[in-house]
Amino acid sequence: MRVFIQTHGLILSREDREHIRQRLHQALARFGGQAMGATLHLSDTNGPRGGADKDCHLVVELEETTTVVRDRGGAIRALVDRAVHRAVHAVNRQLKELQGRTRRAPSLNRARQEPRNRRLARAMHAIPGGA
Repeated sequence: MRVFIQTHGLILSREDREHIRQRLHQALARFGGQAMGATLHLSDTNGPRGGADKDCHLVVELEETTTVVRDRGGAIRALVDRAVHRAVHAVNRQLKELQGRTRRAPSLNRARQEPRNRRLARAMHAIPGGA
């Protein structure tokens, strides 16, 4: 799985980068081969003045879906940990929704197994003045 970390207006230490990479790999490992990768954009909008001015934009790509999480905070590690936690929950929700859609889809096999004349009779009853 690929992990990209992009920064704008701030410099990450080697320890912070490794922490972020490990956190992303650990969190996305539960999705197995579905996890294609993640891109993390970090920016400091306020510069050296401090405060809750760091923006985090996390994009998690799976085979079936893509999740985007945005967050803002002051401490880089806490901000990234919170964004990763929210992204995992969002991906779980999306995957459950996708599974629900496939379960509710009408079965074509059942229509194929039904005798042709019975399907024709049902279709004729559906047409006004049909039979």
